[in-house]
Amino acid sequence: MKNSGKFGLMLLGITVLIIAFIDLASDKQIDWSKTYDQRDKIPYGLYVTREELPEIMENQVQVEDFTSTNYDFLKAFLSEKEQSSLVYIVNGFYEGKEVTGELLKFVERGGEVFISANGFPLYLLDTLGIKQQYHYPHNFNEVINVEDRPYSLADGKTAHYKDLDYPGLFCDLDTVNTRIIGHYAVEDREIPNFIELRRGKGRFLLHLEPLMFTNYYMLKEENFIYGAAVLKLLSNKEIYWFDSTFKGTQEAKTPLRVLLQNDGLRQAWYILLFGLILFLLFKSKREQRAVHVVDPEPNLSKEFARTIATLYYESGNPGNLIQKKVEYFLYEIRTHFQLDILQLEDELFARQLSLKTGVPLDECKNLVELLLRYRKVRTATDAELVALNKRIEDFKHKAHML
Repeated sequence: MKNSGKFGLMLLGITVLIIAFIDLASDKQIDWSKTYDQRDKIPYGLYVTREELPEIMENQVQVEDFTSTNYDFLKAFLSEKEQSSLVYIVNGFYEGKEVTGELLKFVERGGEVFISANGFPLYLLDTLGIKQQYHYPHNFNEVINVEDRPYSLADGKTAHYKDLDYPGLFCDLDTVNTRIIGHYAVEDREIPNFIELRRGKGRFLLHLEPLMFTNYYMLKEENFIYGAAVLKLLSNKEIYWFDSTFKGTQEAKTPLRVLLQNDGLRQAWYILLFGLILFLLFKSKREQRAVHVVDPEPNLSKEFARTIATLYYESGNPGNLIQKKVEYFLYEIRTHFQLDILQLEDELFARQLSLKTGVPLDECKNLVELLLRYRKVRTATDAELVALNKRIEDFKHKAHML
């Protein structure tokens, strides 16, 4: 029993040394999660922007946080903050119809709403009379150069951003109430990604690509100047920053929170627990047979799909691929929108498709005609296959099927 105790202490000491060595020698991995959280100091957090916002506004405004997760709270909050600005920097602005309606009333009374997001709800876009799309190259096989893409503001400030492969854009803009105040250059064209929409006594400032305000970009001088110029467009004296996570009410109440929040104390706690487990194991007189571990069957779906794709590619029969592409797309339409694809040749099918997807009727009619033409095709070219794939992918994006 004495020898067993000594052996356990030796093993515990060796374990502590190994853990300490691994902790000192290992490189801490960078977290590239796109949290858009004002507390996160990771590359895609918003800590720098939130902390620097008072300085950006030259300390002439009052900056506070708010959350809109509770509709009743937001309604009461906005009724008291008519001459103020709301700032949303989120991955996707997908508030419900009720919350969006309150924001519209808030703007009509003279408020100001700044939203930087990758996507907006259809209800808001339809109400404001605008559309949102994404920029894709004409040829999907070409290499996209995103290392030096310029983004400019109406006042002339320009910054270059990389890693923004398919940036968003606004289209079908009303020139009476809408003003383009930001764009990016692609193929010798200026594509709008930042607009101002007047509504009632107030206005919306809609900006696409919230990554521009994350720590990764705002720590670069050129990008910081661009981001600061965008935020300086806020005109009210009171600014309320939307807290997307609202962690204030989610802080752990356990007495161990002090240990778990400190790296050194947390490691010491884990070592102590591990040592206690070792002690119990060596003091226990029960011996248990080893249980044979049966590994589950590996998932070879990806390899199977790659093999089938290679066979189709080497067979050189684009017509067969077009038929399967059409049938799979029709299956998606049936499952997403509950439409009877057996009625594809019916004139009402395109109208029903347009109503359920929000895509214009003419585009739906053209797409249905294209599907009918290629559904029974036997021979085709690679160019036709690529063109059909582009048409289908464009439709999916407009119909929010992706």
